[in-house]
Amino acid sequence: MNFSDLIFKDHFIPGATHGTYKFPNGWEISVAAGPEGSGLKGHISQDTFEVLLIRPNGNELEKPLYYQTPVQISSIMRVINML
Repeated sequence: MNFSDLIFKDHFIPGATHGTYKFPNGWEISVAAGPEGSGLKGHISQDTFEVLLIRPNGNELEKPLYYQTPVQISSIMRVINML
């Protein structure tokens, strides 16, 4: 599991992108990045992303992770895959 496994699509915010992945254990990860001033806590120009983790019961973790790099996201994905 790593960042390259995310499937990206256009975000509803113009110029932003959104990627998701659902793990076999039921967890989900959602990452988004946009241009400066988009309101997202990840910026395409800096290759950083806002990350939201969703438990198997559908509840989101309380707080998103902000300004995560692809390397950090890959590490998070490996840990989630081991849960």
